[in-house]
Amino acid sequence: MQGFFARRRNILFGVAALVAALALLSSGRRAGVASVPGQSVFSSLAQTIGSVADRYVFLSSAEEEITTLRTEVSNLRSELLKVKEYEFENHRLKALLGFKESNTFPLLPARVTGRSASAWYRTMVLDKGILDGVRQGSPVVTAGGVVGRVYEAGSTTARVLLLTDASSAVDALLQRSRAQVVVEGDMGPNPRLLYLARGVDVEVGDKVVTSGLDGIYPKGLLLGEITRLRASPGDIFQSARLEPGADFSSIEEVFVILPREEKLM
Repeated sequence: MQGFFARRRNILFGVAALVAALALLSSGRRAGVASVPGQSVFSSLAQTIGSVADRYVFLSSAEEEITTLRTEVSNLRSELLKVKEYEFENHRLKALLGFKESNTFPLLPARVTGRSASAWYRTMVLDKGILDGVRQGSPVVTAGGVVGRVYEAGSTTARVLLLTDASSAVDALLQRSRAQVVVEGDMGPNPRLLYLARGVDVEVGDKVVTSGLDGIYPKGLLLGEITRLRASPGDIFQSARLEPGADFSSIEEVFVILPREEKLM
């Protein structure tokens, strides 16, 4: 109730002043006195009341307009976010389409519906499964590179073991020198290269691709590029780390590579 009167105190004061002025004028008339000072007071009060009323109407109108503008700004911000999201999605889908058109593998598009990153596993869940042609061991890729392989397939979903998981090992080649290595995950963001001999011609920035010799991944798929090299005295092999081509932090859509006789598109 106090809030009600506080919001309307200006107009209430104005009404009270108007009532007082009318009473004063009525009293003067009953006394038969045409008081000029009384008329002057009434005129001043009338002007004050009119000013207060105009201000109240103006402020009320301005408040309504501000509320309307705030609503419009909020709606425009929501629309802008939607437009940006569409742009990001369009960019991702264009990259996937370009990858699909540049490869001859039977590719099944799938969306990522879940992730798991514990101390023991690095996995993700897809919205496609056996009914779509997915099989245990099916390679999973993006336009950026290899994501991993399906290790568990249900009727309509599949779970993927990521390249960075400690259980993941991929037979690979240095693209430039053609030296054979193995890319092994160790739960960190950068898998390591095994069996990289000291005498091999290798540099930071060299691309690493699948060799096709492990019976899982087709030959020539990008795994990533070398970001760190180290050779300790007396060691037979060099130590190296790989920056994966696939960005595991932002994957939303992938391709599952199907057996050629099960191409579903």
